[in-house]
Amino acid sequence: MKVKLFTHTDLDGISCAIVGKIAFEDIDITYCNYDDVNEKVKEFIINQEYKNFDYVYITDISVNEEVAELIDKTRPDNFKEGFTLNEMFQLLDHHATAKWLNEYYWCEVSDITEKTNEKTSGTRMFFHNVYDEYIREKIINNDQLYNILSFVEMVNRYDTWLWQTKYNDDEPKKWNDLLYIMGKEDFIKNVIYKINNNHNFYLSDFELDILRYKQAEIDNYINKKSKQIIIKEIQGYKAGVIFAEQYHSELGNVLATNNSELDFIVIINPSQSVSYRGVKDTIDLGMVAKVYEGGGHPKASGSPISDNVKEQIINMIFK
Repeated sequence: MKVKLFTHTDLDGISCAIVGKIAFEDIDITYCNYDDVNEKVKEFIINQEYKNFDYVYITDISVNEEVAELIDKTRPDNFKEGFTLNEMFQLLDHHATAKWLNEYYWCEVSDITEKTNEKTSGTRMFFHNVYDEYIREKIINNDQLYNILSFVEMVNRYDTWLWQTKYNDDEPKKWNDLLYIMGKEDFIKNVIYKINNNHNFYLSDFELDILRYKQAEIDNYINKKSKQIIIKEIQGYKAGVIFAEQYHSELGNVLATNNSELDFIVIINPSQSVSYRGVKDTIDLGMVAKVYEGGGHPKASGSPISDNVKEQIINMIFK
């Protein structure tokens, strides 16, 4: 079985890639952000690349209505009469702003795990989707099963922020930091090796030493950025805006917590996207981001920065 996977570029999305590599021997992965996921999936369909695959997953990120309709209505010549691309596509996402996609039978969007009534992640959704049919038979011992389950739970706690709000466990954060130290490909290889070869899924002493130095760097970065907040009214809210390219989740959470007079924090990475972070239960940042063609969770969301906006920024700087 040859599988195509479109997934997000954060820890949750990259962890979906790890689950995919464990589940399928032949998998091709494309990493996407909010600003390019629709274009990449659309090109995949228009160029008929789907003919090279048996199944296509989209995880931890969603497509717009145009692309959803394209998947729902495209009927390739090699398909049976009446069958369209929705027979080989499956979208799994956990962002509340994408729940409208549930009207398509090939989409599953849910931000809660029914059994535990806890917030869920894309990795957990993807793992449970493929476990029985593709992963269970590959598990050779209980240690390997324990490691896989530990990894999925760790990612879930980090992505939903339960590591801080419920469990008071900073281990998931350390794994996220390790991802950005190692880079995507080395991190994936490292995690798969640990799952398959360690009797316990843990961080090595060497990795912990590196992470201590990294945390000092993060703390200094947050301290620096806390002095650069620009107050701006956004959709009737009092927001603190900063420009930053790193550590968006931790940076946004700390700044939102330390500046309670602000409704939320906006973090602009001009080369990529805008992140919205907050700690107040009365504000749904997923809906704030949706106005700017983005989406996400009530306290953590994002929206894209288009090439046209980037060009405008350049023109304004060098007018």
